[in-house]
Amino acid sequence: MDVKLFSLCKEELPEAQTGKKNILECVRGFFPDCEDFVPFASQKRMLLAVSQSLHAADIVVVAVQGNMYNATKRLLSAALDLKNARSSEVTKKLQPLLEAGKIKQNIFDANIRFPSGAEIMPTESGLHCGFTLTSGGQHIIYLPIEAPRVDEVVFGSLYDFLSDICEEDRYDIAFAKRHAGIMRRTADRFDSENIKAAFSGEAITNHISKYLQNIAEKNCFIADEIKNYIGLTKQELIDTARELREEKFTQLGIVFADISVDENNGRFIDVAVADENGTATLKIYAEEDETDDVFVVNCIDKVLFMLNDFERLSADTDNRNIVTKADKQLKYYLCKVTAGAIGATTIISIIIALIMK
Repeated sequence: MDVKLFSLCKEELPEAQTGKKNILECVRGFFPDCEDFVPFASQKRMLLAVSQSLHAADIVVVAVQGNMYNATKRLLSAALDLKNARSSEVTKKLQPLLEAGKIKQNIFDANIRFPSGAEIMPTESGLHCGFTLTSGGQHIIYLPIEAPRVDEVVFGSLYDFLSDICEEDRYDIAFAKRHAGIMRRTADRFDSENIKAAFSGEAITNHISKYLQNIAEKNCFIADEIKNYIGLTKQELIDTARELREEKFTQLGIVFADISVDENNGRFIDVAVADENGTATLKIYAEEDETDDVFVVNCIDKVLFMLNDFERLSADTDNRNIVTKADKQLKYYLCKVTAGAIGATTIISIIIALIMK
């Protein structure tokens, strides 16, 4: 496939450079011959280039700086002769912020509208969500450019989207890049905050040990010896996570149980995350079409991705059980999760806040 990448920035800040790098690495995982971004500082010049590229390109990726993001989105819709429509998904996410006075009406209005027929690629905050448009075998992908917001779209949605239109022989290669990218991103964040996490469980130990070879300079992840956790009760899993944290002298103890099956034949993995104040438990379900091996790796990715964002989120939460909608895309962070906090605060409370958002 012929893939074109365009960026729009008034100034190439480090956050934009990092974002472009992550987008390019993702796209090249599926389409290795893809050339680098063509940079623009002018909206009109970039949109002209996009229009011209649509005569031949199969995929056009447009990454835009935050201060021009919504205005360029409107111009792109006009250039494609598409009406804008309100996204119920983004509206639901942003409505509480509007009602609480955390965002203004004009910001709300600009962020909830997308070209008709667009598939949303959400950010955690709901601001500057990406989207895709598909017509006649051609695809336009519109993304924020600055990290870390673009990472939410790239790791959460872009890999999944491109996997549906790439050659099958590229799938494993590309997703190996995503696994490594999510781990490095989380390791970088933990390293910068002086946080160490100990992990245990047969699947997680094998997975983390493999990808730790690529981030050997980081010592924020400690993989415990391989252990099987079959048939543990919830309390036993909690106790194991607490003991792991104390044994390894880390801020976090994270234990993955082995795959179990519920009364409806749904496959799930129980996860316990302990800090000095308490423990949270997560129940993550597999999609019907996922093999056990794929499910395990996706489960680990979701937990790592979730942990990466803990310090940006509010710690306000109540200790009730939360169930979120099942979806195969990582953009929802946890598939069909039940989370129960047991006296948890600090990191654990923030994890629950993420699930509630």
